[in-house]
Amino acid sequence: MKLNPVKLLQISFFSVVSITLAVPAHSQDSQSYQDDLFILSETLGRIHAIRVTCNGQSDQYWRRYMMNFLDLEAPTPGYLRSRMVERFNSAFSDESNRHPKCTVQATQTEQELSERGQQITDRLSASINGF
Repeated sequence: MKLNPVKLLQISFFSVVSITLAVPAHSQDSQSYQDDLFILSETLGRIHAIRVTCNGQSDQYWRRYMMNFLDLEAPTPGYLRSRMVERFNSAFSDESNRHPKCTVQATQTEQELSERGQQITDRLSASINGF
């Protein structure tokens, strides 16, 4: 059975979340790790925008993912959390403007973003497992 990239991203995200809970905080402080957190936040914002465009405002699936992601990676107010939220919101706005209607191009972009999210999640997981 072959999973689509969106489903793979969901599974990978859960894996990173599970691993993150067991990792000492110092391993998550590196600049490359933080950069990946920001890029994944942006990717989730873009995917969320397309889902809302195609499925309506009631589809908050990726926003809930982002909230869980924030709770695990940046549970307290501060630079990291505010930067992740900023990247998510900015990407959401940009993608909403880029795809104001649900089109074949929008769903293709969602697929590409899911693949990108998978790559970032894999890097985060590898980084966590390296410590």
